[in-house]
Amino acid sequence: MRTSIRRIAVLGVTAAALTMSAAAPALADPSPGNSSGSSAGPTGERAKKLCGKLPQLGARIDKVLARLQGGPDQPGSIEFAKKRAERARTNGNTALATALDSRAKARADMIPVLQKRKTDGLPKLTEWCTSHGYGTGK
Repeated sequence: MRTSIRRIAVLGVTAAALTMSAAAPALADPSPGNSSGSSAGPTGERAKKLCGKLPQLGARIDKVLARLQGGPDQPGSIEFAKKRAERARTNGNTALATALDSRAKARADMIPVLQKRKTDGLPKLTEWCTSHGYGTGK
């Protein structure tokens, strides 16, 4: 019994030492992509792809906002989920009603996030793309 506990302890210490020795170079030399300079962000092909998709990003945000803010007959809207929850509640299915209420709340919480990304994030990204010479995909 004592030898098996000792073996487990030795294996644990060895595993920890190997993990730390493997992680030490990554901690000591940060890669150039992780530098915290003023030009932080994607570079090369990733930046071209991202900046090329700016019009689609704006259109997608608009489409999602329109769907979320739609009426009770618009599938995917907050009102649609609330209407389904109410119908489930009247039919006695409280578990489904609770799940649908949670879904409606999650969708309602997404609206300010998407609006902030549309008003703050996209202009900043457009500015970054143009200042680094990648264009805006228009």
